[in-house]
Amino acid sequence: MIRDEILAVLQASEGKIVSGEMLAKQFSISRTAVRKHILALSKEYQIQSVPNKGYLLSPTDVFNAHEIQRFLHTKVIAKPIYFFDSIDSTNNKAKELAAQGAKNGTLVAAAAQTAGKGRKGRSFSSDPGLGVYLTVILRPKISLSEMNSFTLLAAVAIAETIEALTGVRAGIKWVNDVYLNGKKTSGILTEGSVEGESGMVDYLIVGMGVNLYHQTEDFPKEIQNTATSLLLETGKKISRARFSAKLMETLEAFLIDGNFPENKDEILNRYRKRLLFLGEEIQVITLTHQYPAVALDIDKDGCLLVKDEEGILHTLNTGEISIRKKTPQQ
Repeated sequence: MIRDEILAVLQASEGKIVSGEMLAKQFSISRTAVRKHILALSKEYQIQSVPNKGYLLSPTDVFNAHEIQRFLHTKVIAKPIYFFDSIDSTNNKAKELAAQGAKNGTLVAAAAQTAGKGRKGRSFSSDPGLGVYLTVILRPKISLSEMNSFTLLAAVAIAETIEALTGVRAGIKWVNDVYLNGKKTSGILTEGSVEGESGMVDYLIVGMGVNLYHQTEDFPKEIQNTATSLLLETGKKISRARFSAKLMETLEAFLIDGNFPENKDEILNRYRKRLLFLGEEIQVITLTHQYPAVALDIDKDGCLLVKDEEGILHTLNTGEISIRKKTPQQ
């Protein structure tokens, strides 16, 4: 599309003025047509019209499919991209697309969600302009029991992406939350559909929400003491498109290049090294009761191994139990 090609020329100019005459000649269109395309692009991008000279694109954090693709270097993941300025839930849309046959690696991305979903029916704060909300459709040949491994993989991918772009190490709170300096900056929700006859997974959707630009007051009051963002913890404002592209590339390195789950042991080792609370006292929370324990390790399926006060070992299944660090008051 000529409009995207004009945008690419402006972006490649890196702060230099691009003449309208040159654009007209390059794309074999009139100067009037160039102006129309510039006006349309100006709805999303800051483009200054300099009299008798041309057009100047100012750096902005525009978040759309074109910008993600501009940073993207993948073969499978995020091919294609469905982008929305606002949507109820990227997971909901991904399930809809997957049921219609969307291929492996399809990405649903949004600048905001009106009904972002977390685990156990919780909501995920998804205000416009502050974070990235991404869901990848996968079609692995696995059984339902192996689905949890993809949540662990996504957590490692997010943590490594944060570290690569900010230089700050991110930790993981079992099972699906990524933390910076003791506060949550990202959540993951993996959902799937199973073929009735074979019992094998038809598709997985891996939803990831990452807080990038939030200030403390941007979070709901009830989570202001526990939630954070990359900007708050690192002082760095990473382009939403750049972050999304880097995350997709990291996922591809694990899923496609590493041929997951053949590289599952490597992923579990990376997960274990970032896992918070190992060797520490935690509070295990089930649907019916709570009890103190010591977090020991994770097993080959990503379940958390703990020992309670009576010395009894427990294997915690992610679908039933959550944990928090034990405090002196507990």
